[in-house]
Amino acid sequence: MKNKSLISGKRGSNKLPLNIIVFGNTPAGHTCGIGAKDCKTCCIQKDGKRQLKTFKDTEFLCYAALSELQYESAYNARWANYRLIMKAIKENKLEELIIDSIKGLRSKRSEYIRYHESGDIINQFHLIGINNAAEYLYKEYGLISYLYTKSLPLFDGFKVNKGLRVTCSLGGIHDKEYSNLFEKKCRVIYLPDESKGQPIDHNDWHAYSKEFKGTFCHLVHGGIQTPKARAAIQQRKKEGLFVGYSKKTKKLQEV
Repeated sequence: MKNKSLISGKRGSNKLPLNIIVFGNTPAGHTCGIGAKDCKTCCIQKDGKRQLKTFKDTEFLCYAALSELQYESAYNARWANYRLIMKAIKENKLEELIIDSIKGLRSKRSEYIRYHESGDIINQFHLIGINNAAEYLYKEYGLISYLYTKSLPLFDGFKVNKGLRVTCSLGGIHDKEYSNLFEKKCRVIYLPDESKGQPIDHNDWHAYSKEFKGTFCHLVHGGIQTPKARAAIQQRKKEGLFVGYSKKTKKLQEV
């Protein structure tokens, strides 16, 4: 039974292998306000139903928001995490909460922690808590924490600890001013030939690895999408290429 006083997470997903803890998901779009642009999408409650909200700059729909639309349990769990995180920030206990939550999720196979597969860094206090917890978890258990972020201004002058690896997710408000702060960057593309020789990632290796530095790509996906993204997904489907993550795509996790 889930401990409601701890931040929820899980080991592995349709995309990620079991040695990765997927942790700290918060509501997509709602917690991405500092930097989201191209992908900004929210799942909202209106007239007793969950609905998608997009914005003038939305070019493709966030897959995390789509999962909240599809699954009420995901929607509820992410808002529960958000409330726990904000309460812990107010009480100056976020680092402790993260560590206690991870202890309940880790196994002997655990090697990596991916923060906010849904959502982003909410504010400076959230970042400090993650950074400090990542350092402890690295020294105590050898766990490497990693995350993608569009909350780029928070990293200006900020020292990232050894246990945390950060990827700048391009397509946000602050790319021009702050993307040069990051050794790792990723961008979303529609078709494989748009990668221009940059690797296309399917298992987060480029994000969590120590070896890779540079820019890598993700292919847009999702069962519901904007017309441009939907056309690209249909073209890839006709060509027998990647269209989304499922149990059938587990082989993509092999490095």
